[in-house]
Amino acid sequence: MQVPTQIISAHCVVAFPDVVDIENAPGLRTALQRIIEAHAHTCDALIADLSASRFATATALSVLVEARRRTRRKGMDLYVVVPAPLARKSFVITGLTESIPLYTTLGEVPGRTAPPAPVAAPVPASSARMPRQPDGGQRGECRTRDGGAAGGEDPPTP
Repeated sequence: MQVPTQIISAHCVVAFPDVVDIENAPGLRTALQRIIEAHAHTCDALIADLSASRFATATALSVLVEARRRTRRKGMDLYVVVPAPLARKSFVITGLTESIPLYTTLGEVPGRTAPPAPVAAPVPASSARMPRQPDGGQRGECRTRDGGAAGGEDPPTP
């Protein structure tokens, strides 16, 4: 698989396809392995550019986790450029933002012209509340046929 790659300021930038799935993931993994091996001595970091992606599949995330392991072994950093909010959400939900830094543009990557943009932290489940519905239930809450809350008691009505 041909993966567009360029060297910019000691960073090896790899343009990911718009969708990474089970059909193209093996070729992408092999290409990334070759790129990391070939540029480990000339590049400080590998930048996975997901600018063409509207969302990040589980397969794409697994490819990036594997790339992170490989870059670490070679003494390189891994940065991910992912401007699409839905794609960023996949990283936040899975907790990958703890180990793989995300940026919205190439210019924000360390060693580039602008400082990194902070990634919004997920809201802890205990403090996240669903809005009340007119029938007294919460959005996404299961209700029984007679209007009671499924799996528990009805909340008192005001």
